[in-house]
Amino acid sequence: MRPFLLLLISALVVAASAQQQAGAPAAAAAATAAPAAAVAVEPTTAAPAVPAAAAAAAAAAAAAAAENPDDKPAAASAPSNPTQSVAAGTAAAPAAAAAGSLTGAAAAPAAAAAPVANGWSAYTVVAAPSKRNSTQLKGSGTARAQQQQQQQHPQHLQLSLAGDKLTQYGASFTNLTVDITPETEARLHVKIRPTGKKRWEVPETLVPRPGAAADLDHSRLMYRVAQPVAGAKQPRLFALTVTRLANLQPIFDTRGHTFVFKDQYIELTTAIPKSASLYGLGETTLSTGLLLPRDGRKLTLWNRDKPAADPDQNLYSSHPFYLQVNADGSSHGVLLLNSNGMDVILGETSLTYKIIGGLVDLYFFLGPSPETVIRQYHEVIGASAMPPYWALGLHQSKWGYANISVLESVVANYSAAGLPLESLWVDIEYMDSRFKTMTFDPVRYPAAKMRQFVAKLHAAGQSWVPIVDPAVSVDATFKAYSDGTKDKVWMRDHKGKTYVGQVWPGMAVYPDYLHPNMSSWLTKQLGAFHAEVPFDGLWLDMSEPSNFCTGLNCRLDPKNDTAKFWLQVDTPHDYKIAEMRLITNRTTCQMACEAAPTSNTLAHPPYVINNVNVTGKPEPLGQNILSPTAKHHDNTTEYDAHNLYGFAMAQQHYNAAVNVTGRRPFLLTRATFPGAGRFTGHWSGDNAGNWENLWFSIAGVLNTNMWGMAMAGADICGFADMTQDNVAEPPDRFLSDHDYEQLCNRWTSAGAFYPFSRNHMIIYGRAHEFYRWPSVTATAKKAYGLRYKLLSYMYSSLALVAAKGGTLARPLLFSDPSDLRARNATAQWMLGEGLLVSPVITPNTTTIRPYFTAGNWYSAWDFKRLRVPTGRPVQLAASVGDIPVHIRGGAILPMQVTPSLPNVTRDVRWQPVTLVVALPAEPSPKRAARAQVNAGPLPPHILDAPCAEAHLKNPGRLVSCGFLYADNDTVTTSINNTLQVWFTAVTAQGGRSGSISSFVLANAPPAKGQLSIEAIHILGVPGTAADVPAVSVYAKGQKALSSYDAGSGVLRIRGLKLDAGVQLNVDWRLRKA
Repeated sequence: MRPFLLLLISALVVAASAQQQAGAPAAAAAATAAPAAAVAVEPTTAAPAVPAAAAAAAAAAAAAAAENPDDKPAAASAPSNPTQSVAAGTAAAPAAAAAGSLTGAAAAPAAAAAPVANGWSAYTVVAAPSKRNSTQLKGSGTARAQQQQQQQHPQHLQLSLAGDKLTQYGASFTNLTVDITPETEARLHVKIRPTGKKRWEVPETLVPRPGAAADLDHSRLMYRVAQPVAGAKQPRLFALTVTRLANLQPIFDTRGHTFVFKDQYIELTTAIPKSASLYGLGETTLSTGLLLPRDGRKLTLWNRDKPAADPDQNLYSSHPFYLQVNADGSSHGVLLLNSNGMDVILGETSLTYKIIGGLVDLYFFLGPSPETVIRQYHEVIGASAMPPYWALGLHQSKWGYANISVLESVVANYSAAGLPLESLWVDIEYMDSRFKTMTFDPVRYPAAKMRQFVAKLHAAGQSWVPIVDPAVSVDATFKAYSDGTKDKVWMRDHKGKTYVGQVWPGMAVYPDYLHPNMSSWLTKQLGAFHAEVPFDGLWLDMSEPSNFCTGLNCRLDPKNDTAKFWLQVDTPHDYKIAEMRLITNRTTCQMACEAAPTSNTLAHPPYVINNVNVTGKPEPLGQNILSPTAKHHDNTTEYDAHNLYGFAMAQQHYNAAVNVTGRRPFLLTRATFPGAGRFTGHWSGDNAGNWENLWFSIAGVLNTNMWGMAMAGADICGFADMTQDNVAEPPDRFLSDHDYEQLCNRWTSAGAFYPFSRNHMIIYGRAHEFYRWPSVTATAKKAYGLRYKLLSYMYSSLALVAAKGGTLARPLLFSDPSDLRARNATAQWMLGEGLLVSPVITPNTTTIRPYFTAGNWYSAWDFKRLRVPTGRPVQLAASVGDIPVHIRGGAILPMQVTPSLPNVTRDVRWQPVTLVVALPAEPSPKRAARAQVNAGPLPPHILDAPCAEAHLKNPGRLVSCGFLYADNDTVTTSINNTLQVWFTAVTAQGGRSGSISSFVLANAPPAKGQLSIEAIHILGVPGTAADVPAVSVYAKGQKALSSYDAGSGVLRIRGLKLDAGVQLNVDWRLRKA
């Protein structure tokens, strides 16, 4: 949180931005119209087998490659049957290995694009596996013997500089080492480093490397890496070419493109098919929405405190990962594990990295479905942390709740309006004096009174979450500062002295979260804080880390009385900080800072990344952050580790919170990097209260899930109250009261289905708690009424994500990667495997045309079926207060119904469960468990073994699957303290009879015996009013009531009292009366 500093927007930029942004939601609407929980889930199903024709083509191409000594792409033979599709997956057919290649069972050359005319590599291969081994395979016996002989283990190539280029960025390294390591069947690791030189790389204390699987079967590798042969008559330029074996698709291909490796500049380019769709890479609020643009623009990865409302600029986090979905639906992902600043240039047919340090450390994930790619990616960086159950409730926050009395009124107003309220989040106003972190102001927030208030919250099942900033006030009387000085945990400047910057406390120091003493210091401070007032979660802000000054170091200018006043003035007890101009003057640098000379290459590296301000002018690398010249305890510079600061802060606070509370923590942070999701959720930052930002929020939530943080959200109704074309600070352009109420209605409906759902606002904007307008109150009751019925579904989905990786909120295209039009459905999202959310994102709109992939979809409001034979947009009514939410055919959702809208999640947690069984449109094919990505929609939970097995065993029948999970918020979970149940429903193809059963993976205290099944609703049962249901429940003494509604096609079984942890077996059929 910091003020919106938009004064520098030029009229030209504003006009262009306004013109571009005004159409963004409308374009999106038109497009749509057109440490982890140990869950005992089964392993992911195997990747699909390659069709015989594709295997034959691969073998033929490989043979051609063996005769092609010039490292030119050889044409692959077409399948003998031109109508047979080529599916992505594991290659199983033998083939001869190409020279110098790392292969699986079938070696095939990449189908590379033509080399770029002006492209070149600066390096040649001087040492690599010889060609002899592959040529020895000729006539060596059976195909299987050839296959076994050609298996190769990790390669180590030696490269030599052939000719230096781009010397304006420094001299290139003379020798490089390339390590090529197959780690799993679907994951390849390639690292390029200067030979014999120590280089900065992401510490394993933050991102532990998984390494190669001990049981890796090289005959099942899904990829091939082609390399030129060393020792040939002509030097062979190095190129990295990774190919999917199943269909010969290039995964990564640098041939014909620039590759240079210097101390402070690395450039690497891969070809990207024009027809492919790209996702990921951030954090940036893209004016194009979820899809990455392919127009040559630069995406910059360098964390900074920049409002999320400003599109197309680098923001708080850095995530150098992209997901590529090809035209046929096959997908793969690429991670460049590098924390240095970089630009990524997205061309129409290429992607270029320009990095200012570190290594080339690449991971390739072969999928082949998008969700499979994300799961494989999370195997490397770690899966999303399992949140406590209460984190799924409705949260309320504001920068500017001036005192405890205001908090009490907020709680009372929510209660009076009949709205749920799970948690209050309190911003920096609770802090003592000059915003001293983890302290309480004796007038606004006296600790004793705050402790009483929090005790009342806890008694009501509610929670309190304080904000915590990294910057610590320079004050010898402040214990956190004196303790940290004693423990030497502060960041140091380029001269080895304590680095001093300016943040909300005025003069401030920065903790070194990589310091070995950090854990003890932070645990001590958090422990004292918790002893005063017990917190339930932690909100980590300003963690880029932000700095209101810029310089190698800063100091107080004793001669500048005005600056001294603004640095040292205490926060007024009435908290009228806007009126006294404290915000403006505290966020303006008041210190005398040492500017970095242009010769300082850490502050001014030879390559300038696109770290621009709102006018488009590049800013210094250290602009308003902890200087890149600052040092950690081991002399690691922020130049290398800057993008990791927020990640390390989250890791340390998570561990300290566990030590202090003994409970599973919930953290929310702003600055992140791959792997941070193991400890924290993420919100999109300082957005704005306008329609564009409502649309932007969807991409933010979906990207954050792909990056490994399932608990993602955006400030509902907008943090800053302003229109997108505002240029003033404070803002002077707003939506009208009527339009703002309409926006908040629509945003409330959408935000109720964010994984993390919080209403938050700025100090000087219009208040927008949900009780402010009767219309928004009604909207919130409806939307959150459905959310709270779905809490067990969401919590169970999160348990799968925490155990296996993957997403809770995901793009619709994940349900059918082969549907090209689904890729434009960027104003919708899937919530788990079985729920589609389609909000209204434009003003004055009462009908929308959301997109649906092929299949059965059922309204979550009345269970009416929508049949979609092929993917298409469908016109739906959506009055203000309504939001289309649909259950996907093939899913089973555990839902809980309460007599009235619950106040807190505690009121829902152990309520009886109703299983909602949504019948799919199509029966399971014989190969359904193979999850073919180009064969139509992927059934819900097809990546999970219990469901895949059900499909495999029931070809020609309608199969539905679902998962139920429960625990008691323990820090660690296992089969010894959780409830874990898989449900499958197998229905005759006609949809008029079937069975429902469960497979209990775990049933242990404290969850054991807490949940019961009270009803089953089967959706999509065809029949007439004359039909009656017959139901058999195979449980001792159990009787059931049943009914059938021909109008909605819903068969209801009720009156059940079945322990969810005991195996379920129910048969049903619909018969004539």
